[in-house]
Amino acid sequence: MASSITAADSCSEAEWEVRVELALAYRLVDHFGMTDLIHTHISVRVPDEEGHFLQLPYGHLFSEARASAMVKCDIDGGIISDPTGLGISVGGFCIHSAIHTGTPRAACVMHAHTEATIAVSNYRDGLLPLSQHALRFYGRMGYLDYCGAFDSEAKRAALPQALGEGDVLMLRNHGPLVIGTSVPECFSRLYYLERACRMQISSLSACRDPARELILPSEADCTFMSRAFQGGKQVIAREWDALKRMIDRTGADYTS
Repeated sequence: MASSITAADSCSEAEWEVRVELALAYRLVDHFGMTDLIHTHISVRVPDEEGHFLQLPYGHLFSEARASAMVKCDIDGGIISDPTGLGISVGGFCIHSAIHTGTPRAACVMHAHTEATIAVSNYRDGLLPLSQHALRFYGRMGYLDYCGAFDSEAKRAALPQALGEGDVLMLRNHGPLVIGTSVPECFSRLYYLERACRMQISSLSACRDPARELILPSEADCTFMSRAFQGGKQVIAREWDALKRMIDRTGADYTS
């Protein structure tokens, strides 16, 4: 197995910072129980390198993520640098690359296979405005019916088209794709999406007749709160700093 790189001799300061953020995101997804062994992925654009992306080596658990071990690839999945020699999941990255290509604001893309998000993707009406957590996604989610592998240009082109101007694309019977302009923003959205989906499942499981018993906010309140939740970069930065402190206390080596 090849040795890991170091920040000083192999990449810019900006790239190293993104590598550390990416490794921390992988560790956080593991911490909050949103992993599926080595499957599902997080990808991020390399600063100042058009068409280059970073992601975890295919074969590493999220709990093993380290900044120096990240694989750099091009938009077609071609390897630029790979300290571990493990490569990437080409089938997984073809989904991410379609979003990165078709959605310029998608600097980071996260994909999950959690019970709660898949369950909600299976509802015809998707995520309902049953909680304040869900309202941050009101009018900002797309849905795409299950189509097996994304093994054709037509299938891949459908991904950014279905996402539209949203922040989340629910792949029905499969799981969500969450985008962000940065790694911290993307993780924040994934975390609150998971929470909102869990709250929906809990609410529906307690109702014998959801159509009669559930109380929903007004459309005006849903729209207002959805807009109010947009932005919030200072709050996301504070969340990220707190999460970093939490992982740092475990002695994790993600910055190496």
